[in-house]
Amino acid sequence: MIVVAIMGSMAAMIAPGLAEFMADIRASGASEDMVRLSRHMRARVQETGLAHLLMFSGEDNVNGGLGVILVYEGMNNHCRETPWQQAITGAALNPDPNGHAIVDRVDLANPAYNVPPAGATTPRKDDSRRQVIAMAVRGNFAGGKSAIICYEPGGGTYEGVADVAAGNFAFTPQSQAITFTITRSVSGEQRGPTREIVFPVGGAARFRF
Repeated sequence: MIVVAIMGSMAAMIAPGLAEFMADIRASGASEDMVRLSRHMRARVQETGLAHLLMFSGEDNVNGGLGVILVYEGMNNHCRETPWQQAITGAALNPDPNGHAIVDRVDLANPAYNVPPAGATTPRKDDSRRQVIAMAVRGNFAGGKSAIICYEPGGGTYEGVADVAAGNFAFTPQSQAITFTITRSVSGEQRGPTREIVFPVGGAARFRF
């Protein structure tokens, strides 16, 4: 009984630190996956000769507000001439009908990044008393709509916002680096460092230390 009591006490002391350690690993994994996604996306642009669109959403009604990036393949080599609504909704309704399905994603609602609470299928940004890992974006993006970055095989890079339901995609040439952040928190209190992933003009994403 004494040994069991000692082991229980040790487990109680170790558990919080282990939870912090595992959450930190998941946050690092999300950051690394974003860099991998950027490199994969740029490689596909050159391989296929088609424009590719990165779309980020951090709205509360999408995966609990944790943040999700989806990458879509376009229908030609120009960002502004691709009917993105058709490509996106077609991919959602009928996966890969013409090669325009989602080609990559980083979804922080995935259990690899956030462990869902008991009795729930999807974690939320506002979960209390739990480690929550969330993604956000800084830059010239307006709130309330999806932030987008588009790459062309000729080297052109565009940024903007999208209202997919309305079919509105506003592109302007990318003029400065776009920064995504990965944070982890418990009951709204941030834990550990903020991880920054920078999408520079004309280059692949990289970490900012």
